[in-house]
Amino acid sequence: MWLIAAFEGPTLLGVAAIVSAIGGIASTIMALRKSTDEQHVHALEQLAATRAESERLAAELHALKLEASGEGQLRPSGRGS
Repeated sequence: MWLIAAFEGPTLLGVAAIVSAIGGIASTIMALRKSTDEQHVHALEQLAATRAESERLAAELHALKLEASGEGQLRPSGRGS
């Protein structure tokens, strides 16, 4: 008789399984959110580093152009010549 009663209504083991499953789903959702936030922060850090590198290289290129044009003097643009 106890076997029939175990299948007819919710048991402690069944309730524990449902609670465990809900806890697993909740922890998975929190882990995914944390992972997404960490990836976003990492992407912003990479973007800032890339921008700084780009600005440094642009300044270096500008200095090289000025040097190539002759002692920092700009050449005429060639308009009207």
